[in-house]
Amino acid sequence: MRITHLEHRAVCVPFVPGVLPSSEFARDYNASRPEPLEKRRHNIVRIHTDDGLTGIGMSDPYFGDRGGLAPEMPLIGRDPLDFDPRQLRGGGSGYGVALLDLIGKAIGWPVYRIFGGRFQDRILVNYWITRLGPEASAAAAKRAAALGFRAIKLKCAPEDGNVAERVHAIHEAAPGLRIVLDAKCRFHTVKQTLALTREIDTFDVVLEDPIPKDNPENYRRLKEATRVLVVQELQTPQQVFEAICARAVDGINVSPSGWAFLDMARIAQVADIPVWQASDVDLGVLDAFRAHVSTAAPNCTLGSDLCGNFVHEHSLLTRSLVADGYAVVSDAPGLGFVQKLLVHFLIVLCG
Repeated sequence: MRITHLEHRAVCVPFVPGVLPSSEFARDYNASRPEPLEKRRHNIVRIHTDDGLTGIGMSDPYFGDRGGLAPEMPLIGRDPLDFDPRQLRGGGSGYGVALLDLIGKAIGWPVYRIFGGRFQDRILVNYWITRLGPEASAAAAKRAAALGFRAIKLKCAPEDGNVAERVHAIHEAAPGLRIVLDAKCRFHTVKQTLALTREIDTFDVVLEDPIPKDNPENYRRLKEATRVLVVQELQTPQQVFEAICARAVDGINVSPSGWAFLDMARIAQVADIPVWQASDVDLGVLDAFRAHVSTAAPNCTLGSDLCGNFVHEHSLLTRSLVADGYAVVSDAPGLGFVQKLLVHFLIVLCG
């Protein structure tokens, strides 16, 4: 079996109503998100072979007319089984995921088996919204509960002046939901954060990145002073090790996917720290890939961020990845249920 040619197509899928911020709230622009989130694009990539097998992947999100990224390594003319799966990563150009999908199909394995086997039958997933008002947050909570979700994650900032009010509104609308507050380090001090937690600590609340992460001692102090769970989003194994040694976290949001996710999750597992899998609010292919990897981590038990597949108008998958608040991966070879991507949103919505 040899790789004969590559294919990429741009895709831009609208978000469903009620998850993105209205004009009254500031947008979280930065170097990686210079434009509104709804303008992002992904590339759907395919690797074709001479025996008819095709691997499907998806690039990291981007803005503007970037076109197709070149693969991270030469592919044409090579046998997919010559690649070391340990060297293949998610995101980037998307061809790493496509190769893993192709390898799985070639050997008859689902992707989770390539990553060491499935330790969980399903992965808990949180509903997701951005910076909204209390009324809109409550409406989203009702939708989340009706869909079977156990938790809702919301972006928040103290300058919005409504964080505690949103928590109360969500709890009133859907009392059974856990509430995850992603503050992006905007509650700048322990004192400011504790002032908030005193208003909400009777509820089931998780605080993600409430304060800057340059001083683990501040996180330890915060964790010891509140009943609210304290979580950090971390990017490297070293950061996980340091957070554990400082007793600075109740859980970890693991930012990388693929092998890096597993490396970090396994370090946390030694310390009995639960984790969840981050995402970039991507579409279904990347969410499916992350779900496969997450099932290989026994301690991925906190609600993960695999939300892009249901906060867009379509996941581009042949069936839903998330049902009743859980992602369930396929036992079919490769990624399983993305062999035939729906093409309604390809190119057409990219203008």
